Amino acid sequence: MNHLKSNDPKSMYFQSYDRVLNALWPTQFSSYFLETSYGNTYIIESGDLLSPPLLLLHGAKMSSTMWYPNVAEWSKQYRVICVDILGDKNKSNLEKQFSNRLSYATWLNELLESLQIDKTNIVGLSYGALHTVNFLTFFPHKVNKAVIMSPAATYIPLNREFYSYAMGLISNEVGVKNFLKWIFNDRHTVNSLIQQQLIDGMQWNTESSTQKVRQAFPYIFTDDELAQIQTQLLLLLGEKEVMYDPLEAFNRAKNSSPHITIEIIKGVGHLMSMEKPVQVNKRVLSFLNN
Repeated sequence: MNHLKSNDPKSMYFQSYDRVLNALWPTQFSSYFLETSYGNTYIIESGDLLSPPLLLLHGAKMSSTMWYPNVAEWSKQYRVICVDILGDKNKSNLEKQFSNRLSYATWLNELLESLQIDKTNIVGLSYGALHTVNFLTFFPHKVNKAVIMSPAATYIPLNREFYSYAMGLISNEVGVKNFLKWIFNDRHTVNSLIQQQLIDGMQWNTESSTQKVRQAFPYIFTDDELAQIQTQLLLLLGEKEVMYDPLEAFNRAKNSSPHITIEIIKGVGHLMSMEKPVQVNKRVLSFLNN
């Protein structure tokens, strides 16, 4: 058996991940891997197995641990299944490269089949929101309702400033702190354990973080693709969004799909689920339950 050294970058990242999960996760959970044709996917699950399923797809580099401010409320009514997106920085293990948008959607569909879930609700933020819309274009019959928060690209391109901060993010601890400062300004202070997980993740250079795995993303969906989405869809944009102009995204998304509802949340930025969890938790539940 191959044992990792305690100071190995991968081991240090996994330890940071586990510290967040064990210290901040507010409710009982189970965690496990599901095998797919693209690799083993790590899942954190909370809530009653008999409750309606709710799939959560995290932002890039954040992993499923980012949902700790939201899972307690949502798991009271739903079987919450947090997915570590294959190919991103988390505990999932990519074994076969994704080649296009369909391959990403196929991986997600394989997860639902393994879970024996015929239809689910999905909540995605940023990169996870991009995955959500992508999944809707290929497997719409698998989704009941979807909430997309601060979608990465999707409707309009990310601005140049994002790429400058993203390059700093991957370089060192200072880059991570500067990135978080840019995202939140002075509105919110990230939990120190979450910050350390990000730092350790950036210091763990994995093959899955190379450009190869991102052949399909970021992606701007065409008018025709968006018009064909029949799913009930809630798009939440932050008033203080810095990755792109939220008003421009609002105008592009407006009437783009037959059953889309769009709201700009006052006083929050890109990571709104962490910044104002009480407000976001309530809005998501009201949409899913009505």
